[in-house]
Amino acid sequence: MRWPSPRTCAPSAATTGSTGTAPARPPDRAAPGSAGACAPGASVGRGRPAGAARRPGGPPLPAADPLLRVPVAAAGGPPRPGCGRRAGGRTTATGRRAGLAIVRVGVLLAVALGLAADRVGRRRFVVAAAVVHCLLGAAIGLAPTFAAYVGAHLVLRCVDTTLAVAIGVLAVEWVPAANRALMLSLVLVAGGIGTGLAVLALPLAAAGRGGFAAAYALQLLGLPLVLHAARRLPESPRFLRHAGEPHAYRELLRPPYRRRLVVVGASSLLSAAFFAPSVEFFTRYLHDVHRFSSLHIVAFLAVTAAPGAAGVVAGGRLADRFGRKVVGAPLGAASALAAAGFFVAGGPWLWLLSLTAALLGAASGAALSPYGSELFPTRVRSGANTLLVLVTVCGSAIGLGTAGVLAGPLGIGHAIAILAVGPLAGAALVWLAFPETARRELEDTAGER
Repeated sequence: MRWPSPRTCAPSAATTGSTGTAPARPPDRAAPGSAGACAPGASVGRGRPAGAARRPGGPPLPAADPLLRVPVAAAGGPPRPGCGRRAGGRTTATGRRAGLAIVRVGVLLAVALGLAADRVGRRRFVVAAAVVHCLLGAAIGLAPTFAAYVGAHLVLRCVDTTLAVAIGVLAVEWVPAANRALMLSLVLVAGGIGTGLAVLALPLAAAGRGGFAAAYALQLLGLPLVLHAARRLPESPRFLRHAGEPHAYRELLRPPYRRRLVVVGASSLLSAAFFAPSVEFFTRYLHDVHRFSSLHIVAFLAVTAAPGAAGVVAGGRLADRFGRKVVGAPLGAASALAAAGFFVAGGPWLWLLSLTAALLGAASGAALSPYGSELFPTRVRSGANTLLVLVTVCGSAIGLGTAGVLAGPLGIGHAIAILAVGPLAGAALVWLAFPETARRELEDTAGER
């Protein structure tokens, strides 16, 4: 599980998904000079200045939201403003918004694939999904119409969500109990690097129809790396031990997993209801309310976001040493308060509060990210994380809708700040209802012994 910070991505991540599986200006209103124009690998609905990478952090969302993205999974992005003209015709802003909404349905479709890694094996599914990602991602640049472009991205979003989940589960099942949170934090950092590398293709994508197709074709460069890794990637020994058990979502409706699914899902939904709008409107808030120029926004994100990677690694290491709850819950609550303060403050406080929210949120997300895998049995571990991703997306929709309704009478800053009550409640839920799982074997934490 992970909580996105005020500028999270994350897992297509994911972030999101695994779980999960990483947040600014609506895609049809991307800031000048932002990475929201036809970027293969830009995150869905996140128009942010060039170079601003998605990061994990904040109160608990599933690790696959999707947020567990690796470089090969970071390149697939949604339809962006102006992409319709390069994908076979001119489209209106309304059409582009509709396309983005349709692409988000890919997370719902991912439920159909959610159990695939539980049934055929982590390694087999990761390799197959990564190959499909590279091939389909490259083909998207050749889409003859905007409808075909959106449809291909819908399928890609589905594949990437389940791929992110499977990568996170495979990582958790392979490492020793004392290093699970640190391992997931490194996977999250790798996903952020991959997303950042995708931004480098923006100038090529803007160079007409041929450049647009070539930018997507760059994803084929990842195919040899996938095939090379496939020859050296072993299967999870835990999957092999439980391969003969039933793999069905109904397994999650039995005690004690039903209660765990409800508790983890509730904390994820509450957190997403705040962090989704805070990320969606981040650069818009800086531009419209504080009159930041595009260059000013880029500098702001460079200063406040750069330490996020260190926060992710530190959070994972601290959680392995001192415990998930004792690190994740307090830092998550503090991150939410700092993020809420950002939307009502001004002047130098903007910089300090944004930096604080980013650092604490990244550390909190890394500390809590193992819960999505630790609390559910091997036979349905990927399926459980996929359902948590779906719940997180629902929370995001609720938060965006609520912020939109409140923005009229209150203003966008205060409307978003009020929603911070969600992650605060989520942090309390983690503290009161979640078990401590640090340094315990998965068989113990998932109740398989």
